[in-house]
Amino acid sequence: MKIGIIGGGAVGLLFSHYLSKKFDVTLLARRAEQVLDINSYGITLKRDDCYDHSFIKTEMLRESSLGFDALIIAVKEYDLEPVINALSNTDVKVPLLFLQNGIGHIERVKNLPHETILAGSVEHGALKENDHSVVHTGNGRTNIAFIRGESKGIEELLIQEIKYFPFSLQDDYEKMVLKKLFINVLINPLTSIARIKNGRLAENPHFLHLQRTLFDELQILFPHMKDHIRFQEVVDIARSTSSNRSSMLKDIEEKRNTEVETILGALLIKAEKENHFLPIMKTLYELVKGIEREGQGG
Repeated sequence: MKIGIIGGGAVGLLFSHYLSKKFDVTLLARRAEQVLDINSYGITLKRDDCYDHSFIKTEMLRESSLGFDALIIAVKEYDLEPVINALSNTDVKVPLLFLQNGIGHIERVKNLPHETILAGSVEHGALKENDHSVVHTGNGRTNIAFIRGESKGIEELLIQEIKYFPFSLQDDYEKMVLKKLFINVLINPLTSIARIKNGRLAENPHFLHLQRTLFDELQILFPHMKDHIRFQEVVDIARSTSSNRSSMLKDIEEKRNTEVETILGALLIKAEKENHFLPIMKTLYELVKGIEREGQGG
């Protein structure tokens, strides 16, 4: 099975390394420097003070024919537009798996002509050290669910057992995506504003109070999720990933754009349409946007 992985960030490197153990993997990057780097040195993965190396083919996305048996899209939501344009010209029978946070991308990917489109929710922790090195900071699994289509074409991905890198097929993509969204909303903005690791959220009663209020605001938007996620689950995840720095915090530290629009912005648009007032969520959104702007020179 030939798998193309679009995106050379932490998640793209992580998936490329592990999937190359069982499949013919090509990483599709956007910068020539990264293509040259990985083709020269391969990918180095660090886990628990041990190092592992994999050698895969890397191509420029804009020069690739995208002739694969399956494509995994691992770019961030705000970088999706050119990728979606490229995917529009690929074989509609090729399954597409999207790994973005939030919900802002779902309606856009539904407009693609492909017969099989899946959403993914990545539980792993990953930190990109440079263009060819990634640290696996936390073991988890990749949950996937069909937005439309059927399992034909991705069976191999589901049945292969890859050490430290399991996949799990879920029944309902909306519930799966929303559960991950609850976790992102309650962890990412607060850690990026306070510049703290995940574990501090569960240890500081003031942060915990804000998380609880955010959880209540989310339930106003998604009352059907009441039976599918508990507040304590999010607290437990913050504790189990206590030494991790959230992806939004890392973006702030590196002075990059964050995913605040797809994590909080899309929710505030929904709240406005439905006449909901969510003051904590709105305040956190404005704070993250302000910090992001200051880091990038105003």
